[in-house]
Amino acid sequence: MSQSVSGQLRKMIVEAKDPVQYSLSLDGTAYPLASCLGRRVTLKYLNKITCIACGRETRKSYDQGYCFPCARDLPENAMCAVRPEKCQHEFGNEADREFWRTHCNVDHWVYLSLTSGVKVGITRNFNIPTRWIDQGAVKALVIARVPQRIIAGQIEVELAKKMPDKTNWRKMLKGEIEDVDLQAVREQVLPWFPDALRQFALSGEAVQVFHYPVQSVPPKISSHNLDKDPEFTQTLTGIKGQYLIFDDRVINLRKYSGYHVQFAF
Repeated sequence: MSQSVSGQLRKMIVEAKDPVQYSLSLDGTAYPLASCLGRRVTLKYLNKITCIACGRETRKSYDQGYCFPCARDLPENAMCAVRPEKCQHEFGNEADREFWRTHCNVDHWVYLSLTSGVKVGITRNFNIPTRWIDQGAVKALVIARVPQRIIAGQIEVELAKKMPDKTNWRKMLKGEIEDVDLQAVREQVLPWFPDALRQFALSGEAVQVFHYPVQSVPPKISSHNLDKDPEFTQTLTGIKGQYLIFDDRVINLRKYSGYHVQFAF
């Protein structure tokens, strides 16, 4: 191993190039991973977790990197994080209202993406295209622009009655995905919009395409658990979504946000 770095882990930093470029994020420093492909690397959990919001040490991570009080109390961890159609931050305490002003009362996109199949999703305007890359999408298309998160959620919940809004991560990593014309799917789903919200639909957006640095994927995909097995050494064979892909396992680095790890390569 020629280099060893350590620190608090965050989700990988991505650049929408061809192929997508990834960097490991440790203590806020980016370490490019392109040169690690095809090489043996060691990932070691250092038996320490600190909250990605307040920094306090915690025995267990909640909601991908938070201590329990921050997972319970911070506006970004409220129920509307996963149920945006139920957003109530506008009517909460001062922290809630500030979050509403900066994160909810801003333009949101409703989109179609091809991950393990076609799915519908929503995201804030400033999260594009990172959101799609983090999901491992090979194609994505914006189909609506709305001024508030709650409205995006209302459209999503209607479309999700007839199409998936989740990704099968194993199928996404294998890349065994039938190609789909997202423009044609857009025309199919437009009538599913609530009548009062059809005004937000877009028709002129271009399909974005993503390629990932994947050399090979194990025939049987199993997810590595750092809590049960804190250290392993294997050849890095690919990166897709927020997953590192190895000889016989994969690991979702976003799941371990807040963990302190050592990465040797």
